[in-house]
Amino acid sequence: MTVLAFMAVLPAAVLLYVIYKADNVEKEPFGLMALVFFLGVVSTISAVILETIGTGALDLAFRGDNTNLIYIFLMTFFVVGVAEEGGKFLALKLSTWKNKEFNFSFDGIVYSVCASLGFATLENILYVFDGGFSVAVMRAILSVPGHCIFGVFMGVYYGIAKGNELRGNMEAMKVNLRKAFWIPVAIHGFYDFCLMANLELALLAFIGLEIFMVVRAIKLVKLMSKTDTPLIPGVTAQEAINIRNMQAMQEANPAQVQAFQQAMAMQGAAQGMQAQPFANAQQPYANAQQPYANAQQPYANAQQPYANAQQPFVNAQQPYTQAQNGYNPVQNGAQPQYNAQAPVQNNTQPQYTQTVSENNTQASADNNVQTTVVDSTAVTEELFDSNPDIIIQNEPLTDGLSNPDPTFTATDLG
Repeated sequence: MTVLAFMAVLPAAVLLYVIYKADNVEKEPFGLMALVFFLGVVSTISAVILETIGTGALDLAFRGDNTNLIYIFLMTFFVVGVAEEGGKFLALKLSTWKNKEFNFSFDGIVYSVCASLGFATLENILYVFDGGFSVAVMRAILSVPGHCIFGVFMGVYYGIAKGNELRGNMEAMKVNLRKAFWIPVAIHGFYDFCLMANLELALLAFIGLEIFMVVRAIKLVKLMSKTDTPLIPGVTAQEAINIRNMQAMQEANPAQVQAFQQAMAMQGAAQGMQAQPFANAQQPYANAQQPYANAQQPYANAQQPYANAQQPFVNAQQPYTQAQNGYNPVQNGAQPQYNAQAPVQNNTQPQYTQTVSENNTQASADNNVQTTVVDSTAVTEELFDSNPDIIIQNEPLTDGLSNPDPTFTATDLG
């Protein structure tokens, strides 16, 4: 008895492990896989009920002549195929369609195979205990892999349908959901019809179908595994995983979500600064529309963003001096250089303190600016009157780095 139980469960376990290993980008959680597997087991109950009703109706219609080819066709396609694949499909959709873990195209195959092998495991146990060792061997070679293959075809179209929904293509989603159901039904029905028809031609067709299903399923699994992509449009694989993690944190501890979002924003800001050096930028602040205004604390956790920059503002044509928590332009600046020092670590508004010279600002050999304090308003008005290259917009102007409150407005300059 123990040996038969082991032989009944082993084929499904091996196939499920193979599919799980083929999921290269992001492994699915065991808890959800176990739930889908269990619902697949439960779907055998609905299949037995529907098959009993369907068989009774066909027996009445054909007066018990179960050798009639039309009877066999209706039984295999519209009773057995619909009842069994319909139960698997329902178990799959109820447990995974709206689940945050269903976020990659290959996930559809993993979950559909779980549902199919859950059904196949219980069915196999019942047949093996009734038929013995020989039945266990035959079903391990044919029936259980057959259910796995039906699940592969279901999962391919199921994953495509989910991607259609996330892209807003509802019509394509409906079409692929119908394929996810009817294609496994058709393959399953033809599979059983060839076995039950008791014809030599049908046996040859069964062998050809078996070869086709195995080869095609292996190619689909390899292709989908190699090209596994996020179902969410416009995101990378890592971004899809981050979204999933954020949703999980939202459910577990909503307070962590804000910190997670801030960390991602700061990481993006730091990468942007490395990719876009300021040494060769022409008028970096005159034409930029608040390039850092939307960054969340871009300098709070940056690792000395200016320490590694080699004279980042030497070639800037519109140098800035600082006043009132931000930068104000200085007329005729002669390549001011900023001392490469670690920025002030402030989680809200990091500010750089520097004084301004009334005359042309001169950079010393040690990169420290020699300055004196003057009236910033007077300097600003004089500069904007004399230099037409600087753009004045009818909206508040900010320093563009850290100060969210405007230092002055265009109307203040007139």
